[in-house]
Amino acid sequence: MIRGRASLVAALLLMLSVASCGYRVGLIAPAGFTSVGVEVFHNATPEPDLERGLHGALSREVRDRVPLPLVSPAESELLIRGRLVEFSRVRGIRDPDNQLLESGVRIIAEAWTVSRSTGELVFPKTTARATVGYPIGSASGERAARERAIRHLAEVLTIDLFARVRKDPEAP
Repeated sequence: MIRGRASLVAALLLMLSVASCGYRVGLIAPAGFTSVGVEVFHNATPEPDLERGLHGALSREVRDRVPLPLVSPAESELLIRGRLVEFSRVRGIRDPDNQLLESGVRIIAEAWTVSRSTGELVFPKTTARATVGYPIGSASGERAARERAIRHLAEVLTIDLFARVRKDPEAP
């Protein structure tokens, strides 16, 4: 019980010390922008409709996590652009008789942010990769693995584009 309280007190002191030194951690909107929009990514893969799933997942992530209102790309000040660069099916685990037991999907996407009014790059290209397996014979199989991979890409891209640790210039 005493160790638990000591750990809690130590954690609180650490958080207070980090907060008091002027550092901020988390998703941060680039300065000068008051709204964000997500364009439908270019799909450079042979797999159709990946861009639709990624657009929906990325829009939800941005809406839920980024400190800017999500609006249509035509109305936004900051745009998230990108492309799907790879989709592949991966073969996984086999049993001793060389029967395939597991398969998977691999998806790679790139994203960057630009100012809609000037076209100027705000944050350079970042790349996210997701490989998700599924058991052969599963009713949802590849479809569910693909959806999980797309959700993972959306999370990683959102964090990569908006998470920063920075020194607050107004802090002591």
